Amino acid sequence: MFSKKHLVSICLGAAALIMPISGFSTEESNQCSKEILMSYFPESFVAKTLEKFKVPQGQRSAIIKELSSKDREVVPKVEEKAGKMTPNPLKDPKMRQESVKIFRDTLYELFAGVMNTHGVTDKDQIQSMLDDLQQQKAKQFAACIELHKKQVQEESSSTPSMQMPNQPKKNPASESPAK
Repeated sequence: MFSKKHLVSICLGAAALIMPISGFSTEESNQCSKEILMSYFPESFVAKTLEKFKVPQGQRSAIIKELSSKDREVVPKVEEKAGKMTPNPLKDPKMRQESVKIFRDTLYELFAGVMNTHGVTDKDQIQSMLDDLQQQKAKQFAACIELHKKQVQEESSSTPSMQMPNQPKKNPASESPAK
């Protein structure tokens, strides 16, 4: 069975590969915590999506809270759906596409359920909102990878290089040009 971490890796990995990497702000670079990256409906991203799609201000905090509580339902629902299939796509790496489809469908169902409760019922709009949310997550994931790469490069460049033992230092003055 795939864990929540594996499911997120599958989806975010695929999304990060197809999303263009753009510059990121200091605010975004500070959002690389495990909680934000592992959340299916991060509050800050949901808030941006709700604002972008002009969801009434009075509904936003309740939607954010409800979606936050739906995070823990994603994996059990995905596992339940996959468990009813033969073979179970979560247990067969060859069925990765089917696993991703189950995962996306489950996210849509949970997201749409909350949005419907709050008066947003247009399926195309709901799908666009979920796509926007996932694009934000993919961009943040890519930005965090880039930030991590930069940190690793900075750390490695500040570490003095060691010379291999038993190798004499080269002295450029002692080398004669080839004749």
